[in-house]
Amino acid sequence: MFNGYLIRMNKRLFKIHPIMIPFLLFFYLSGEIALYAIVFGSLLFHELGHLLAAKLIGIKVNSCTILPYGGEISMQQFSKIEKKNQLFVIIAGPFFTLLLLIIGSLVEFPQKDVMLFTQMAILCLNLLPIYPLDGGRALYVFIPNKYTEMIAFSFCCSTIIFSVSLYYFPRALSISFIFLLLMFQNYSYWNFRKYKLAFEKLSKST
Repeated sequence: MFNGYLIRMNKRLFKIHPIMIPFLLFFYLSGEIALYAIVFGSLLFHELGHLLAAKLIGIKVNSCTILPYGGEISMQQFSKIEKKNQLFVIIAGPFFTLLLLIIGSLVEFPQKDVMLFTQMAILCLNLLPIYPLDGGRALYVFIPNKYTEMIAFSFCCSTIIFSVSLYYFPRALSISFIFLLLMFQNYSYWNFRKYKLAFEKLSKST
């Protein structure tokens, strides 16, 4: 039954954001097929943690879109559930990545160093207090009335990190790409912040 749920979940929920195409194409054209598989598989495993946590506490998941830093999951009325349950779902992703990091360090296999580095990179990236990364979402749980300030802070941090990464171009190309994406995302959130806040206020009153 559980396996059947996972099969249905994969067909209906998992999506790949178009921005992933050039990201994965880069690995393919550079001949890094193993790295391509490790990165993509690690991102899926990370998001699986969020999805299973949501399933455990009975939250309906609408979709899971895979992005270079992890993914974005659309859940029904996520802001209305208890804070501890919100944190449980948010932390589950980094926990699954940490679990994969620990298991990988105990077992010998080809490309072990690459796999461990990938898990460490995904873990550290997602724990940053930048929205919509897991660290930023966890912080937002404690300051739900500071959405505007959270987005402004996240945009500034993303811009700073992106600007610094350009100094190390092309070695830091992937970092530049990820934080450029986060810049655009937070810029979009900023433009639509009034609509989001109005919708959340309306949904909480019903």
